[in-house]
Amino acid sequence: ILARRIDGALVPAGEANHWPIALMIENAAFGGVRPQSGLSSAQLVYELPVEGGITRFLAIFTGDLPERVGPIRSARATYLEFSSEYDALFGHAGGSPEAMAAVDGLAIKDLSALSADSRFFYRDTTLVAPHNLFSNSDLLTKALRDKQLVEVEPTYEPWDFKDDSPEAKRITQPLAIDFGSGPLYAVEYAYNVETNTYDRSNGGEVQTDAVTGDTLSPKTVIVQIVPAAIPAGDEGRVNYEVTGTGKAYFAMDGTVIEGTWSKVNRAGRTIFRDEAGNRLKLNRGQIWISIVPASGTVLYWSSDKIINRLQP
Repeated sequence: ILARRIDGALVPAGEANHWPIALMIENAAFGGVRPQSGLSSAQLVYELPVEGGITRFLAIFTGDLPERVGPIRSARATYLEFSSEYDALFGHAGGSPEAMAAVDGLAIKDLSALSADSRFFYRDTTLVAPHNLFSNSDLLTKALRDKQLVEVEPTYEPWDFKDDSPEAKRITQPLAIDFGSGPLYAVEYAYNVETNTYDRSNGGEVQTDAVTGDTLSPKTVIVQIVPAAIPAGDEGRVNYEVTGTGKAYFAMDGTVIEGTWSKVNRAGRTIFRDEAGNRLKLNRGQIWISIVPASGTVLYWSSDKIINRLQP
């Protein structure tokens, strides 16, 4: 019997409904951070800029857990908006004052490396702190057990999914994203016709998983356009308004579809629709979601090689 996983993949029923774990993963272009570990095993990855324009990831795992994952870093409030959609076990190394207050006040299922939960994380002493905090499948499995989440069925609202389109109908359109953070954090997705995935580059280099060596190649790429950053206290921290509605772009099957996103509240599911207002069906497999503020730029190339430049 097959069941549908959070990313739409059809897997044996016993592998489909693990409680989601959402982990804050660093993406600084320094400190030996790249390539990160474990991202190829995530079902979903959210990407958005934090202070200084540096992007940071929220990786969500509901299937087999990676043998090593990290570097794990601190939380920011906007990421809780996404983790809350799944009521996920939220793994991080502390966070901004606003994020930590929200973790406490919103009854987030917390997994903080700077608390008694430190036993579920470890430091790799061959790397420079603070860029050396990791976890692994054994530790995360124990965390789910100790948090009494092993036998609990998750209750998030699923997205709609579809099978890949026939190869003959695919149009090869690369996609480029500039968060307004400069070239070190710019992203490009090169469409791979053979696998019907999007090979990811970050800062001008192909992005791989340090554990497997595999190129990060999601099946679906979503670009979610949001208003300009909202200052959040000291040290240049920012948040983003990710409730409401806005423009979105969806890369699947070698083409880019324009549409919208909407989210009614913090715990509400983000809903994606095409230009006609129909709920979008995503391809089965890893989904990468980039949250792009108004200062950013999205570019994609149409089949006749005319460049479309779309500034939010």
